[in-house]
Amino acid sequence: MHTLIKQIFALIIRFSGIPLLIREVLCRNRVTIAMYHNPNPGVFARHLKFLSRHYNFLPLERLVSAIRSGDWSHILPKSLVITLDDGHLGNYELLPLFRVYNIVPTIYLCTQIINTNRHLWFRADGIRGGHLKKYRESLKKLPNQQRLARLKKEYDFEPQKPFSERHTLNRDELTEMASDVDFQVHSRFHPILTACTDTECEQEIRGSKQDLERLLNITPTHFCYPNGDYTERESGIVKQAGYKSARTSDCGWNDHATHPYRLKAMDISDDACISQLVAQMSGAFQYLKYALKGRFDGRHPTILPKGLEG
Repeated sequence: MHTLIKQIFALIIRFSGIPLLIREVLCRNRVTIAMYHNPNPGVFARHLKFLSRHYNFLPLERLVSAIRSGDWSHILPKSLVITLDDGHLGNYELLPLFRVYNIVPTIYLCTQIINTNRHLWFRADGIRGGHLKKYRESLKKLPNQQRLARLKKEYDFEPQKPFSERHTLNRDELTEMASDVDFQVHSRFHPILTACTDTECEQEIRGSKQDLERLLNITPTHFCYPNGDYTERESGIVKQAGYKSARTSDCGWNDHATHPYRLKAMDISDDACISQLVAQMSGAFQYLKYALKGRFDGRHPTILPKGLEG
């Protein structure tokens, strides 16, 4: 029923003309960043077919360069940056589509999870069933060490524990994809950075940069806040670590005045039908979701656990 309601809502938004007005008039000269995670190739192919007719694909690096230089002259109208978070194994199956549509997506990698049989904590074995989302959200609100302690006690999960099956990309796949994909950084273990101590936060942000440098012999320059949570502390560490940008989960579009360490994005469901895609690209779903949590400015409701020490 919940899925049906969302589909009906998406249809209403799509044919209301609002997404068309936003795309063609209000945000024509701003850049949209689409945020995916682990889409099925069939669904993603339908998305790219639609998006290629209505947007101009743009690499993240060109957007950030335009923001930092203040020169918007090389940014085409209705430009779109494609990003994918975490480095899921399924991303490898999207490589032919990147080539067909001649796009250079940015994949933000969790650097201590990729190339291993470790699991992302929110996909850990045993954390399943109808209460998964509610349980996962409750864990996010805990200080980092308390979250890890609960995972260890209740599911025998540890960040560095290997499992029988692989969830993320390995080095061979990363190497094969490297000429078509912009690999960047999404922390080491995907904690809630605002739930980390100062030391933990530094290790996740600076350490992940060093990890990727060693693994792929590249110098990553763009960061993505896990779960979209950040404060001045996190953005300050990102800047000091030498990154040129950081993508948030804040809803909105990007222009020459956008803060480079607060890039805005549209959260696209990996399984969205085309009507849902259109509605999500308009920002309607995301603004409503955040408004229901008390944020009416499009900013992701940042998690700020109590009881942290530096």
